[in-house]
Amino acid sequence: MSETPNSQNLWLNDLFLQAFMKNGFARVNGNKSWELTELQYLGLTDELSKGFLLFSSTPMYRKQFFELEIKMIKERISTIIEDIGDNSFNLIDIYCGDGLKVVEFIKEFNSKTNGSVNIKYCPFNSSQYLIDLAISNVKKAGFSNVNSYQPYLSAGDGRALRAIADKLKSGEYKKNVILILGGVIACFDINEYLFELNNDLRKGDVLIMGNGVRVGERFVDIEKYKDPAFHNWFKHLMFHLGLKEEDIEFDARFGNSRVEFLYSIKKEVVKEIYGREVKFSQGDEFVVAVLYKYYEEEFDRFCKMYFKNLQMFTDESKGYALVVCKK
Repeated sequence: MSETPNSQNLWLNDLFLQAFMKNGFARVNGNKSWELTELQYLGLTDELSKGFLLFSSTPMYRKQFFELEIKMIKERISTIIEDIGDNSFNLIDIYCGDGLKVVEFIKEFNSKTNGSVNIKYCPFNSSQYLIDLAISNVKKAGFSNVNSYQPYLSAGDGRALRAIADKLKSGEYKKNVILILGGVIACFDINEYLFELNNDLRKGDVLIMGNGVRVGERFVDIEKYKDPAFHNWFKHLMFHLGLKEEDIEFDARFGNSRVEFLYSIKKEVVKEIYGREVKFSQGDEFVVAVLYKYYEEEFDRFCKMYFKNLQMFTDESKGYALVVCKK
């Protein structure tokens, strides 16, 4: 069933519905196709946020985007510390999730610096639920050197750091360390994302970015993207349009040089949205999320187009890359 949004999420719900009405649709094989792929939409409500947490607890996510990522951070912590230095910093966690990855990052950082560097934790998300959870988990870890918190709830996509980056630099916190982990960058057009990100960083800031890289033939094994774990998260987005489980069918495909996650309408449904009657016909579709994946050399080339002083490390399987860059 569709949930009733709480007051903290009403403005995001409104944003989503306005975008749906404004953006219109394309025609694909005679059917209407809407693209609702802004990452911010997938944290609109507590129910969507909980769906993400369930997804992030699945073996496929834990193995690559938690365990492997933390392993690689531990292996490269000396490089990271060298770039950060020994001055206090703002730790900006883009699309923060539950904060447990940051807990592991700070543990490893403190183990090499004896907790001598003060940290202000700054989780960024479109979900108040996840921001609160991330702060709670960092506080529970009991780090004596994490003595300040400055969350940022935004309908943005994590690129427009300039809106907050300079404001965070106050008092002893004159440096920003930006974490973009969990494959967040795979959800965006890489050129636009990295261009904006480069503009948002200031001299001395440090970027730590993790992303999967392609091994083997391009655009194969689509079945793994049809895992029910994706549906159990994404379906709540469809519920915002008044659609029910029995109205929709989940699928994934390769298209437009990316993986596209989508829902098809199984039967005609008429809904009223913002006072307008909208008819969804059988075969109409909604693309709700996308993933871009590049070979290691492609990802390296894109990153070096926008950043100097950049180091890229890959795991033993060459399936995951960790980027460390000082502006």
